[in-house]
Amino acid sequence: MPVLAASSYAPREYPQALRGPWFRWWRPLLGLVAIAACLVVIFGAMLLYLLLLVVGQLAGLDLPDPSSLTDAWFVSPSGLLVTNLGLALGIPVALVATWAQARRGGLVSSVLGRVRWRLLLGGLGMSLLLLVPLTVGSSILVSRLGLAGDAGSGADDAGLWPLTPAAGWVALALVILLTTPLQAAGEEYFFRGWMSQWIGSLLRWRWLAVIVPAVVSAVLFAMAHGAQSPWLFADRLVFGLVASLLVWRTGGLEVAVALHAANNLLAFGLAIAYDGLADSLLITEVAPVEGVASISTTLITTAVLLWWAHRRTPALVVPDPVVASVLASAPMVGPVVGPVTGTPSGPATAAASGAVLMEKTVVEREPAQGETA
Repeated sequence: MPVLAASSYAPREYPQALRGPWFRWWRPLLGLVAIAACLVVIFGAMLLYLLLLVVGQLAGLDLPDPSSLTDAWFVSPSGLLVTNLGLALGIPVALVATWAQARRGGLVSSVLGRVRWRLLLGGLGMSLLLLVPLTVGSSILVSRLGLAGDAGSGADDAGLWPLTPAAGWVALALVILLTTPLQAAGEEYFFRGWMSQWIGSLLRWRWLAVIVPAVVSAVLFAMAHGAQSPWLFADRLVFGLVASLLVWRTGGLEVAVALHAANNLLAFGLAIAYDGLADSLLITEVAPVEGVASISTTLITTAVLLWWAHRRTPALVVPDPVVASVLASAPMVGPVVGPVTGTPSGPATAAASGAVLMEKTVVEREPAQGETA
């Protein structure tokens, strides 16, 4: 039987969830290989479509040509559907990469290895309840002060009433309602999920594993949105940082996904209501006051969500019952450091302490309401 070091079965928070008992230096390389393989599959599918496009043109078939796509297509129902589903691929990619590295793909969802639906759905409701009045209120205030920039949803100049929805708004609304949550989840699974845990698995020290992945993933998340003004970049950077905070303090992606989905649903919903979807999707700059208002709204909503989630006592560390069973049954050679007290102890004491530690982890950290898979 293998001899486990005391640090191998110390409780691990979400950023270090992949530093499990059997972690080895080469395991993060498996995650990178899995990411590369997924990208090869995705780009391979794109190349296959291009090949079919050429064959179709020779056969006289009229297939959509990606090189002829315009901005108008991206804000159409079909363009929005393709875009959202494409970004939603971040979910299976993150699951595959996490499984390749740790053989537990569910750890990217939460420390319990699964989605905690009560946190997700409850967080979505709370986020909408907070974001709607805060966003609309700040928009009205900025408009009344005459400080709004040129880009926007179109509601600032004309007021909140009457609504001026775009043609075909019903189809757009259905696509947004059904696929925007998947798009938001895909981004969270990739940036706050796989990327943060992958970086965290490389770091031994707890605080480095909390701070470094949060900063790196937030910067890359903001940069992934393309060219943008400093205030728009700051807005997205802050969102990435607070999303990492939510993930760390709730032990999973659920509340961050809920906040992201609610934010996008509200933004796109307002854009459709005032025929400003193109401005919303292709926005590259905001006025400083709009950036401050958006950042303030995000910070206030995050603070309330943290309070709300804390009252539900979500699991914050990874329970590893398999380690306790190994400790209890495996003969260990020589004294070890007890995981609970930090004092030297013999094999029997180490096994008992490990079992107690795992039991405390599960009992104290499981939500009282009883999460369901």
